[in-house]
Order: sequence, then C-alpha cells, then structure tokens
Amino acid sequence: MKQNLYALVLAPAFKMLVNSSKKYKPLRCLLFINFFILLVMMTAGNIKADTVKKFEPVSLAVVDFRGVLAKSNAAVSVRKQLDIERSKYKEEFADIEKKLRIAQQKLAKQRAIVTAEAFEKRARELKDKAREAQKRAQATNQLLKKSFDQSMDEIRKHLLKIIAEVAEETGAGVVLFRSAIVIAVKKLEISQEVLKRLNEKLPAVKVVFAKSK
Repeated sequence: MKQNLYALVLAPAFKMLVNSSKKYKPLRCLLFINFFILLVMMTAGNIKADTVKKFEPVSLAVVDFRGVLAKSNAAVSVRKQLDIERSKYKEEFADIEKKLRIAQQKLAKQRAIVTAEAFEKRARELKDKAREAQKRAQATNQLLKKSFDQSMDEIRKHLLKIIAEVAEETGAGVVLFRSAIVIAVKKLEISQEVLKRLNEKLPAVKVVFAKSK
C-alpha cells in the first residue's frame, strides 16, 4: 500500500517539482509544500498500532439524580420543616400588615381634623414601617432559602456517596444522570437501589434555621 501511494502520488509530485522551471517559482513553492505534507502523512502511517494506548470498555449505569433527591425521605422531611417555619412567619407578617392597614384607615379618617404637618408626619411613619416590614419579609425569605439549601446539600453529599457505592458493586465505570440522556435500557438503571439505600442511611435531616441578626 505504501509503495502504491509512492508510485501514484509522491513520485509524480517529486518529478514535477524537479522539472518545474524558475519561471514558475510560486508553483514550485506550492508543490514543495504539498510534497512535504504527503511525506509527513506517509511517515505518520508507519507508526505502529501498538504504540497507541487502547482503552478497555466500561459498563454504564444511569441514575435519576433529581428524582431520587426529591423522593427521598430526607428531602420530604426538610420540606415539611420548611413549610412549618414559613407558616409561622406568614402569620407574623400577616398580623403586621393588618395593623398597618388599620392605622392607615384611622389616619385617613383623621385627615380632616389634624393639621397638614401632623398628617404628613404620621403618613411618613406608616410608610417607613411598611418599608421596614417589607425588608424583614425579604430577609426572612433569604434565610429560609439558605437553611433549605444547606440541608439539601447534606442530602446530596450522601446521595453521591451511595451512587458511588452502587456503581462499584455493579461494576459500572461510568454513571450518567438520567436528565442528560434520551433513552436508556432499564437494566442500566440504579435509581431504585440508590433511593432505597439513601432512605435507610439518611431517613431525615434536621433543618437548622438561620436567625436574622
């Protein structure tokens, strides 16, 4: 094959390169470049195949990471605790909102009997209180989100360890997230086993709620 390539390509190219006159210097330069490229390609083809490292085939596994995380008993317990804590703050801010609304209604009735300065002062005070309540509500939501994220991160760490354990036991060299693939045969799925072990090892997580300063 190498001899045929030389006879068909390299020999005619080299002959054309030698026979080209000085009048066609650009052509000689182009032919020389092409000749050099062909020579490199032939040389590269002489590299022995055993010098290239061969990779052994590996088994695959598929896990529904998001699904397992959401269905786990630990995640369910975290969401329940968060709902309870959120309901407490919801009642507190609902009470603040009710008091502000009553104060605004009362001030509106007094507008005709108080001075303009007194009315404006009281209106500014109510506005400041409403703005402060809004800030507290936003800060509280951020603290709840932070507490939720920290708890879910703990579950994720355990989940990843369990996935690694199941993969090692089943001989899977690569584990793919279900969300990253379109179709996979059922025998590659390890989600149910992973969920079972996660519920056994981490049935619940106690949420530590951050407090505002």
